[in-house]
Amino acid sequence: MTRTAARSGALIAASSGLLATAFAPSAHAVMGDGSNRLASVDMTALTQEARKELAAAPAVQVANDARLDIESKAVKVTPAPEPEPEPEPEPVVETTTHPEPEAVTEAVAEEVEPATPDYASDGSIGAQAVAIAMQYIGIAYTYGGESPGTGFDCSGLIKYVYAQLGVTLPHSSSSMVAAGYQVASPIPGDIVWTQGHVSLYAGDGMVVEAANYGTPVRHTAQWQDYAVYIRPY
Repeated sequence: MTRTAARSGALIAASSGLLATAFAPSAHAVMGDGSNRLASVDMTALTQEARKELAAAPAVQVANDARLDIESKAVKVTPAPEPEPEPEPEPVVETTTHPEPEAVTEAVAEEVEPATPDYASDGSIGAQAVAIAMQYIGIAYTYGGESPGTGFDCSGLIKYVYAQLGVTLPHSSSSMVAAGYQVASPIPGDIVWTQGHVSLYAGDGMVVEAANYGTPVRHTAQWQDYAVYIRPY
């Protein structure tokens, strides 16, 4: 195989491609007489100036056993590190904000206990009877009733109150007129009697009574005219 060099260059054909390199003449280079100089070059394709330059260039003949040592080192390729996986985005949790409920003002029906008038007992039986009767203000009127559980009628209230003090009275307004003795001026605890109705005198012109249907036990001004006052103890 013939290798031709022009000036200081050499062109080496290899099966894997073309390698171009520049090198100075070595010990293996043999100067020839130029008889076989560029025999394979088509001179007609060159310009006149290029032909002159080519004719003046010395020919270098390379021996067949000439070797071109090319130092090569193993190239260690470090693979690029694999990219770290991107962190997965945290799931977006949609929260539905419920509006605060509007304040609703409700009328709460509270059981209002009837106001119990202040009554200072002097310790007498009559005064104690009035103090006991005051505890039942607001209890419903019930015909024939004689207890807080069933309600009271007029004579049933007085009968129940005095029973707490050990005094027994009939459950009848007409009978109560004879249950004790009559007095001209009433004091707290005396029975205020009129035909068909009785109440308990509470002092200062006031009475405690179970008057009639629809009217609970109350503390009110005495309304009975021409009453008879009975002291039952």
